[in-house]
Amino acid sequence: NLDEVHIALEVCQEPRVMNPNAAGALPVPGKYSYIHKVIDGISVAVNHVQIDFNCEAFTSSVQISRVTVESRTPEGRKGDLRLTRIKSPDTGQLLIFKELEWQSARIEAKAHGAANANLPPLRLLLGNTHCRIVIKKRLSDCAVIGSRLAICPEPLAWALTDGQLRAMLACAVALAKPVQRATAAATRIKALRKIEEPREQISSKPATGERDILARMFAKHDVRETSYHLLAPRIDLHLCDDPGLGRSEKPSLANGGALQVTLVSMQADLFPYHKASDDRRHWRGYREAATPHSQWLSQALSSFCTTLLDSLDPRPLTPSSKMSQAEKPEEPVSNGIKHKQTPTQQSASNAPSTNSTTTSQASPTRTRILQQLGKLMTTCLVLRIDDFTVYKVSTGSKNRDAPRPLVSAEKATLPGDAGLLHAELTFFYYPGDVCFPVPAPKLYVQLSPVRISVDVNTVVWLGAFLPHVVPRGQEMEMEEAPPAYMDVRMEAIMPKLVLEAGPEHVSAQRDRPRELALCTARATLTNVRESPRTCSAGTRADLASIIAALRRSAPPRDQFPCAVDDIDPIHEQFILHADNLDDIERGTAMSPELLWRESRSVWCARVEPLWADFCGARATNYKPAPLLDATPLTAWLCFADNFSRIWIVARTCGLAGLQLNHYQMLFLMRQLERISEMAAWLAHDAERQPDAEDGTIVIGVVVPAVELTFVLPSNCPGQESSRDLDSVPLDSSSLQDLKMVGSEATMAPSMMDRDSGVLATTSVEVYQPIPIEEPPPPSPGLSFGGFSSMRRGFTSLVTSIDSALTRDDTRSDAASTASSDSDRYVVVGLAAESPDDADMAFREFEHGRAASSSGVEMAAEVVERSSSPSDHSVTSSCRRRDVISTSTWRLNNIHIVHQSGGGRSCLRLAADDLKSDECNAIPWDEFQNKFSMRARAWSEPVVSESDELSPKNEPLVAVRLVRTQLPRAPEDKGLAPFEELLEARIRDLSIALNMSTALALAELIEDEVVAPPMPLEVLIENVKLHLIEDRPTRSISSPPPQPLDIDLTTLRMTRDTAGVVRLGPPVSTPSTIASPATPQPQPELDEAREKIDRLNRENEELRKRLVTLARIAEDNRELRAKVEEASVLRQCVHAAQQEAASLLADKQELLEAMRILQEQISGGCRGKR
Repeated sequence: NLDEVHIALEVCQEPRVMNPNAAGALPVPGKYSYIHKVIDGISVAVNHVQIDFNCEAFTSSVQISRVTVESRTPEGRKGDLRLTRIKSPDTGQLLIFKELEWQSARIEAKAHGAANANLPPLRLLLGNTHCRIVIKKRLSDCAVIGSRLAICPEPLAWALTDGQLRAMLACAVALAKPVQRATAAATRIKALRKIEEPREQISSKPATGERDILARMFAKHDVRETSYHLLAPRIDLHLCDDPGLGRSEKPSLANGGALQVTLVSMQADLFPYHKASDDRRHWRGYREAATPHSQWLSQALSSFCTTLLDSLDPRPLTPSSKMSQAEKPEEPVSNGIKHKQTPTQQSASNAPSTNSTTTSQASPTRTRILQQLGKLMTTCLVLRIDDFTVYKVSTGSKNRDAPRPLVSAEKATLPGDAGLLHAELTFFYYPGDVCFPVPAPKLYVQLSPVRISVDVNTVVWLGAFLPHVVPRGQEMEMEEAPPAYMDVRMEAIMPKLVLEAGPEHVSAQRDRPRELALCTARATLTNVRESPRTCSAGTRADLASIIAALRRSAPPRDQFPCAVDDIDPIHEQFILHADNLDDIERGTAMSPELLWRESRSVWCARVEPLWADFCGARATNYKPAPLLDATPLTAWLCFADNFSRIWIVARTCGLAGLQLNHYQMLFLMRQLERISEMAAWLAHDAERQPDAEDGTIVIGVVVPAVELTFVLPSNCPGQESSRDLDSVPLDSSSLQDLKMVGSEATMAPSMMDRDSGVLATTSVEVYQPIPIEEPPPPSPGLSFGGFSSMRRGFTSLVTSIDSALTRDDTRSDAASTASSDSDRYVVVGLAAESPDDADMAFREFEHGRAASSSGVEMAAEVVERSSSPSDHSVTSSCRRRDVISTSTWRLNNIHIVHQSGGGRSCLRLAADDLKSDECNAIPWDEFQNKFSMRARAWSEPVVSESDELSPKNEPLVAVRLVRTQLPRAPEDKGLAPFEELLEARIRDLSIALNMSTALALAELIEDEVVAPPMPLEVLIENVKLHLIEDRPTRSISSPPPQPLDIDLTTLRMTRDTAGVVRLGPPVSTPSTIASPATPQPQPELDEAREKIDRLNRENEELRKRLVTLARIAEDNRELRAKVEEASVLRQCVHAAQQEAASLLADKQELLEAMRILQEQISGGCRGKR
């Protein structure tokens, strides 16, 4: 027992040389004896521990009270000392179980320096904490060969201000470099010692058949490799903003706000000495077959090994050592995924042994490379969170409501055993001081279904809070080091972005939705390029096709809607990356970063597919009503100037179908107003930050075709028409895969995986609880309203679940059974045997997880029951017999560019064609079925080479919206005034429209609020309008109605800020050259200018191509020089081989002469005798 212990620690900027003879881990003379048992079984109790840290950037102190260290049984209970040790009867090893516990801990840190002088001290409190420790020793020499540490704190609750977060970040930055250097050196030395141990002591797996209880207990609790774990049942973080630049000037946030983040069942695991070729089945709580991380890592390692072999040993193998093409990817490094072996076989087959037979006839260089790859080690950090919630920011207003979630989990859509967040960070190294190429660090993140609500106050609060936490000066300090090279892949399964209605929602309007949900089956973000053989999104060829589509659809630069000061959405980095000309030069010297050549500055985001639904309308029985039909989206991003300048190019695949009625349009208009207000406040708060830079974002999007259908009330309620809007018959035979038994309406599969061109036929279980009785109408905030929403991402969901939730047959923890009298599917959770049961800390942590979720989950019943108007089945919204009329407008080859920066934003749109179609009467459910079938019948036209080279014609529909911020006095607060101008040009169109449809469209676009008029200027050229009078006549004696033809040759329409609309011919105005209202008084001069501009553009393109060709020529020269050097080296090697062969022949002759002389001498000696 000790009363008080003081410990003083000082951070060294340069790590000290590690003593290779340090005690503890190295063997000592003598076997494990009684004195060692006494030392290992000792108990320590300390009343108070004071730890002082001293560093140049900060000082810190840790006060821990009532610290105890005791021996425990493997189950974590107190017991006899003989029960706190387990000795292996076979391997000569010993497991010792200890527990470290403290009652409370207080951490305080104070940052130093001129930039951090005014920062408040950081104070954190920790409650009762248990640390379970397992130590593995060797009995022959008492050396420690492994350990496991599990820290289990009680639920934590911390409140942190932005100043405290800045202090925490300053301390972390100061510690990062010294800790990284010291850890890297120590890890390599310890890994070298571990890899030199006898293999039978590292990977011994005793069978459970003929072993006694002691051997089985040792195998159950064995520590195969050193690991550290943090098991936190719950963490509540409350982030608060201090007065100052970290607080937004928005009136509702002027008094400050607080954001709550709740993490439930968080587990962080660190494995510093894991061999890259070994599997991960012994990792506590890790389900290797349930996550795609292991598969991605295995593919990356195989690709790295193939590239390394091709780079260092480019000569092909001899015929006796060549393998089949199917076996080649499995050659370099196995990660325990692709090989169907038993665990014993897997542990006994590492990289060198696997390739010993294949490299027996190979070159010595290849053999040495594979032997070195067999020693590749990893340091892996795994983070798993079962559930987390981010609540909306709360302010100090009087009418405080219960906190509402901003980001929350939707675990009902996946099995209960699947965590919400799974992240892995992997670093590679070789034991000892070895300079040899290693794979790049890899970060894999997978996010299960989450619901993200867009709240203006919260987003604006974060926009002011986060930049103040990481000030510009600290960013510069962090960027002094070269940028980290890392392979990143992030994947989100079935995320949902929700736009909720505001206080303007009127419940009496039955068709008015309460929220808009943007959904996708899978979203990925990565900076690693896919293999060119995949022929899918994410390859350089896909980026090149998007660039070509943007150039092909872009209007001429000197014509409307373009302007002189517009920024090209295609950044040079995209072009270089698509042509594979942006590789990083690493030289030829041997180094760990030798193969880190591919650029990681271009990111690819894929959404497969994207769809949008309106939810919460009483007219659809609170079920989703589609806004956007499922369509895949691919976007490429690049950054410049410290992420202050962003370029994005994107493309959708296939036809984008939209439908909209009057109340949905009102909902969208209110949401656009909120988003506009949010963007204005974000820009305003960004300008207030010190050393703020003018950021720029440029987005270019190309859409092959868009069909916008306006849903209107029918003028003929007694009629029902089955006319197809696209003249595409309803293919009922294609609905058999998704046919709902007993359904009156047919649910059509709404999308085929157009990105890959494969129609998935695999069945999918949609996990949702089956209600025992009829539930009330679901609330608007309910996630994934039913199968009508899930059907859009059905195909991509199959792919994502197959990749994310694949399990081996022997390790499956769920089974699906179908009863004979129902089509309901029930998923029964099976308690699979796992090594988690071996450790009490992990078992208690898993028990806490299981308490929050049910052990049995039921999938949604994919059956439609007989319904009534009050039925709440998943397809009740698809059986509405209301008769509606529709007006469909199709735009082809749409080119959209948005750019913002410097207090000015511009949105321009161009389309090649505009067509309309209408249907006077059609049942609502029939329209929905045909709406979902449009994309399947549409095919993108093939672009020929002549079309690629031909000059772009002026678009038929062009729109330009400009918003400019006006100057204001520095002392003024709030948003700066701005002015907007909408310009449009419509030409060469012929439109036929019913008079009733035209009047219904006028009512549809009528707003519910009186907004200030936006100035606009529209130029109409050669537009023909054919109006058909379809309304009934008032009198029987009236003649039949005649159509009305309107031919507009040239018409200019303007509206000023007062709302006055003026119609007339184009007039000469001192506007920009790109203005549609600018006349052409001198045709010859303008034609000459156009030719000059065209020649300038062509010259610019030729210059770019010349630069590219110059770079290619330079690369070719370097390659030729290397080829010549290689040929010279080959000749030298050949000459050396010939010289060696001649020397060997001379040696043989000399040896033969010596032998003859020795025989003669020996014969002469015998003759003399």
